[in-house]
Amino acid sequence: MLFRAIEDRCDVIHLAGRRRLSPAVRDGTPALVPVGELSGRCGWAPFFAALERRGLAVREEEDGKVTLSDGKTSP
Repeated sequence: MLFRAIEDRCDVIHLAGRRRLSPAVRDGTPALVPVGELSGRCGWAPFFAALERRGLAVREEEDGKVTLSDGKTSP
């Protein structure tokens, strides 16, 4: 399932919470990082801003993995 930064912020936050992931921005690139990984961690506002700047979306793969992908890709 594909979650776009502008329309699906609540869904992204809930997905990250279920997977115990936190927002991060590293060298301008957004990331969702696991517990214990501290590099680049930030609040949701900078994460979503970086996601929008890069034109990325959050994708939940069929196997449950969470990735960032091209926001233009259809679900």
